[in-house]
Amino acid sequence: MAEEQIMNEQPSPVAVAPEVKKHKHFISKPLFKQSLKANWLLWLVMSLGCAGIFIVINLVIGSKSIFTNINMKDVTTYVKDEGLNWLQILGLLEKMGFSLSRIQVMSQIDMNAILNDLIYKIAGVMLPMIYVMVVSNKLVASQVNDGSMAYVLSTPTNRKTVVRTQFLFLLASVTAMYLIITACALGSEAIANAIKLANNPEATNIRVPLRSILYCLGSYISILALGGICFGASCFFNKSSNATVVGGGVCVISFLACILGLFGNKVFVAVGVGVEAMKVFDFFSMFTLVDTESMSNFAKAITQQDFVNYTNIYDWTWKLGIMLFIFLVFSYAGGRYFTKKDLPL
Repeated sequence: MAEEQIMNEQPSPVAVAPEVKKHKHFISKPLFKQSLKANWLLWLVMSLGCAGIFIVINLVIGSKSIFTNINMKDVTTYVKDEGLNWLQILGLLEKMGFSLSRIQVMSQIDMNAILNDLIYKIAGVMLPMIYVMVVSNKLVASQVNDGSMAYVLSTPTNRKTVVRTQFLFLLASVTAMYLIITACALGSEAIANAIKLANNPEATNIRVPLRSILYCLGSYISILALGGICFGASCFFNKSSNATVVGGGVCVISFLACILGLFGNKVFVAVGVGVEAMKVFDFFSMFTLVDTESMSNFAKAITQQDFVNYTNIYDWTWKLGIMLFIFLVFSYAGGRYFTKKDLPL
């Protein structure tokens, strides 16, 4: 009787809530849709803004022959008609600061190379760069910081699925952005070429589509590389501010270094507005790996079936490979760390 009383007095077992079973899906469609809903307006503004930049540049500048070669036959005729001689002309140029060696360098440089760098390394990447800076932070670090990640992980979605979903959203959105940019760039360039040929049927500096495709490809992969660094920082830090400082800092430094490095370009140096030592800034910029000169030579060699007169036609391939490697490594390393670190949930 006593034993029965003791057993009746023992506390009943506490009911334990069943643990939420995590599904092992490759990506989470609801999370992908949530990211799309949260970032579509920013994506649209940046995509149309960058596409508009390319359209304006091609229609306003691309339809005109800005840089033309000097016709030495006409120069020689003018010198004879005016009763001048080349020694007098060279002496005048020396007084003006244009030595013979400097003139020879200037006659061999391609001014279009500077224009290409300004478009595809500076003007054409600024808005996409801002996009990856903002969105990479919002995809992971911002959600951890404001507590919404706790809600996401309370569902049957595990951390690996979250990382894969957000990574694929970043990749897909940047890819879609550059498909629009490339289409607009090629379309406006075709119109500009038609205008240029209509005004001057003998124009020779007509852009070939392959060259523009390669330029856009280089800009696209450079943005992916910076996006991989930003995404890795977003996965690594729990505070949104820290992720922004690291990822955004790398982007800003890379952008400013590219601008400063242009003043070390041989074209600027030859015309007297640059210093060769400024090329050191190229080592601090991701956009330096977008080799527009090599891409241009490759496009000319392919379209003209001439591999002899152009050098470094394949340098752009391994440089783009380096940027792809940076994109994959930083994205993977950040995602891997996110799946194992402690979260303030």
